[in-house]
Amino acid sequence: MTDPRTLTATVWTRRRRGLATLVLGALLAVVTALPAAAHPFLRGGGEVPVDSLATVTLDLAHGCGTEAAGAGQDTLEVALEVPDWLRIVTVADHPGYVHDLEVDEGRIAVVTWTAADAPEPAPAFDLDVVASGTPGETRHLAVFQGCADSSYRWIGTPDEPADDPAINVRLVAADPDRPAPPPEPITDPDDEGSTTADDADTDLDGEGSLDDLAATDDPATDDDEVADPTDPAEDEANDLPGDAEPEAATEGGADANLGRVLAWVGGVLAVLAAAGLLFLVLPARRRADG
Repeated sequence: MTDPRTLTATVWTRRRRGLATLVLGALLAVVTALPAAAHPFLRGGGEVPVDSLATVTLDLAHGCGTEAAGAGQDTLEVALEVPDWLRIVTVADHPGYVHDLEVDEGRIAVVTWTAADAPEPAPAFDLDVVASGTPGETRHLAVFQGCADSSYRWIGTPDEPADDPAINVRLVAADPDRPAPPPEPITDPDDEGSTTADDADTDLDGEGSLDDLAATDDPATDDDEVADPTDPAEDEANDLPGDAEPEAATEGGADANLGRVLAWVGGVLAVLAAAGLLFLVLPARRRADG
């Protein structure tokens, strides 16, 4: 027969083990959640499928001056440096902030959000992106966060440590349920609630986008009728002043003008000659009649 005291000790030992397991699990959960609460992150565990059009949310987690989630000073400016392995397709509008796109060699290199009228300590911004790389790789995103009195440069990586760690991104396999990445940045002129890469075209001359300039310079897009190079009549109309045919026409016109002048002079001389003849003949007749 089992001693009651031994049975009681065994039960207490099992209970203590169970309690220790629960405490360790709770601590592990807290420790796992700390990085997300301590610095900016991508929602959804930071996973981004490769070669897929994916919507990601950049969450600033907290404002300046604290690591408490959602607390701290209002964030007035956020700048995301876009690495080569990530392509920004669309940047969604966010209430209280305006965004600007910096384009370098045809791709969006920096996305900047600036507070307008309703800043928050920890804003979250949505972007449509396409990631490239090998599933299982861990990549990093550098972010600047500025407030009224202080700022953070979230750029630290294992290879280049810094005071503030960069955002960890884990690449995963392409998601067959997501749409395939577009060959070109998405352009939806009817969608006024987002900005695409095409909207970020820089006009160096201040006369519209690069695409508009290209369309304007294309003669095939003009409404005017295009001349047929095989039509002789149009060839004559389009000849330059230095060509042989226009020169001949000019010379012919000069000859015609000279002919008209000579004819006019000849007519005047004829009138004068007739008047002189009458002046000589009339007195002679008068003398003969007298």
